[in-house]
Amino acid sequence: MLTNRRSTMMIAPTNPPSFRTDPTPETEPHCRTSSVLTCTTNDLPGHRIVKVIGTVHGMTTCARKDTKTFLKSVGNGSEAKSLTHMLYNARDQAIERMVRDCISRGGNAIIGMGFGESEVLGFAQISVYGTAVFVEREMKTEDRYTLK
Repeated sequence: MLTNRRSTMMIAPTNPPSFRTDPTPETEPHCRTSSVLTCTTNDLPGHRIVKVIGTVHGMTTCARKDTKTFLKSVGNGSEAKSLTHMLYNARDQAIERMVRDCISRGGNAIIGMGFGESEVLGFAQISVYGTAVFVEREMKTEDRYTLK
């Protein structure tokens, strides 16, 4: 009888298991963080707006491939997780496009950010917009005297 020599000798596998540091499991939808400060308010606490650059936006569209599975999952009242994942990914892609627009124009923050979602000919359209600005961190009064 032939046996797997590795299993009979109890040799550990060459690739150790990888451990995730991210608390969000892969099966749950989640957002990625952007490389610039973004907020839905018109100012950033602790920062001073030095220059207003202008309106920036990003947009993406996506379509469902497995409509039959989607309708089946919605019919029983449960969440359609594949659709949720698709919309999270589309929103992240739209934000990435807006951030690239901001950086290419010399901004380091986006204020007044907002989202728009609509359906066009069976496609989900996700758009995001905001105002690109260049900000500097405000120094507290006691910090000004401690700088050398």
